[in-house]
Amino acid sequence: MDISRLSAGDALPHGDIYGVSVHLPRWADTVAWAERDPKLLLKLKTGYPRFFIPRVVLQLGSRILEEAASSSIQIHSGSAWSDAQTVVSGDSLAVSSSVLLLSSLTAARMCHQFLSRNDSQYGPILRIRFPGVIHIVGDADVETDHIVPTSDIYAVTYAEGSIDEAKAFWQHTGFGITSRCAVYWLQHAFQLQPELPCRELPSKLPLKEAGCAYTALQSRIASQMSTKQVEVLSRDVILFPTGMSAITNIALGVRSMQEKKLRVGHVAVFGFLYVDTFKTLSRIHDFKCTLYGHASSSDLDKLIADLNRGLTIDALYTEFPGNPLLVAPDLKELHRLSLEHDFVLIVDDTVVTAINASLFPYCDIICTSLTKMFSGACNVMGGSVTLNPQSRWYTALHGHLIKQPKEPYFPLDILVMEQNSRDFSSRVECANQNAEIIVQQLKQHDSVSEVFYPKESVSKALYDELRRPDGRYGFLLSILFVSPAAAIAFHDALDVAKGPSLGTNFTLACPYTLLAHYRELEWAAKFGVVEHLVRISVGVESTAYLEEVVAKALEAAASV
Repeated sequence: MDISRLSAGDALPHGDIYGVSVHLPRWADTVAWAERDPKLLLKLKTGYPRFFIPRVVLQLGSRILEEAASSSIQIHSGSAWSDAQTVVSGDSLAVSSSVLLLSSLTAARMCHQFLSRNDSQYGPILRIRFPGVIHIVGDADVETDHIVPTSDIYAVTYAEGSIDEAKAFWQHTGFGITSRCAVYWLQHAFQLQPELPCRELPSKLPLKEAGCAYTALQSRIASQMSTKQVEVLSRDVILFPTGMSAITNIALGVRSMQEKKLRVGHVAVFGFLYVDTFKTLSRIHDFKCTLYGHASSSDLDKLIADLNRGLTIDALYTEFPGNPLLVAPDLKELHRLSLEHDFVLIVDDTVVTAINASLFPYCDIICTSLTKMFSGACNVMGGSVTLNPQSRWYTALHGHLIKQPKEPYFPLDILVMEQNSRDFSSRVECANQNAEIIVQQLKQHDSVSEVFYPKESVSKALYDELRRPDGRYGFLLSILFVSPAAAIAFHDALDVAKGPSLGTNFTLACPYTLLAHYRELEWAAKFGVVEHLVRISVGVESTAYLEEVVAKALEAAASV
């Protein structure tokens, strides 16, 4: 990627309206993003879609509100909208409310429940049926039942004063519609007066081709997840439109089992997990969460002691390895505990990938963000849940996922994901090799205090126990410098794309803690995730090129 053509706020990849990252070239740009500086926000052409609702989705939402306002229907307000008996006309709806565009009725009703729990003002759910007919959803309405539903989207209306809660639901659950879906509706839903020029999108969605691509993806992932001990079949893999949607749906499955036991849901989180995993469990699903944030041997001892003292948990969530410090948990011991204490063990393998490690049979479920290295192209979202067919929980969880209405995965997104992932294995191998070389280059420099990478970690032996014979140590690394000034100088001089996300084919760097934990820096620092940490997702560029740009950035760090 030609970085010289990029400016702050440009989409990554450059010029791609479906890009899922945004270029923030300077440390100060990330601070401005974290502080929601209006000057920076105006420059943003896009952002990571769960943190920054795509502009095209907002455009579609505005058109739906305008259409609702101009219609003759009278919209009755929801229970938290000032007065349950008030009748809100279309005109007042357009003036006083906003919408979240979600892909399923299940998601829309979950959003209502979340807003209600947080005392937020919300209005009715609107069902928009292609080509743009708007209906109010009633209590008796049911979910559409298609493998790849395309005929409906849902709009949850809410008062503008409730925007923080609405955006939290969008961010934590991953249930929002995608930019490709919004573009398609704006181009082809004639009742919404399409304004975007028809580009590459077909007027008729390729449902048959998307169905074939969905099956191909299931087979591909099943083959990659299989191990000597566990043969994974296509039916054991369920696809979702985002990685967080996959985690959210598994949490729903865990809750359904917990409710049958008539007890309050309680889960353990082992390690410093991705920010939204913890928040979707605690805020969206209202689980009581116990955090063992270092994933260390002492944390493991504490977990064992708590369980032996009577702690009852429904599930334990972990990452292998953790992000951003790349510590590998003792998965074999966690699995032994799960059998002894009767809880579901759920692992996110996005960072390690199935190419590098074989996690079955030592967990019940593997959740993966396909948006990352599996796609690599940074232009489509996706997630997967892979169930261990040997797990004692398999029948219950598989039954839940099959019986529940499938979270719609937009057909054009499926086609892109299938095409992007065909060379997944070779890209992982290339990024692996590049990362190991860069790690050695960084370790030898006086400006670097520590490099966090599985091969250099105190947990290397735990990682190696599950590493495949041809597997290596992944593409992600984080760097602690001798001073904050050195970290900032290195980051700003590093001539690569910079912004949120990871696992892109192009190298992508960011001040991770500022992006993910700006409002809780002191808390994050307790777990070693300090403010001036630089994270690099190493891409598949030539090794010589990467060594050169890293060398120049290290020179800048040394100069301060």
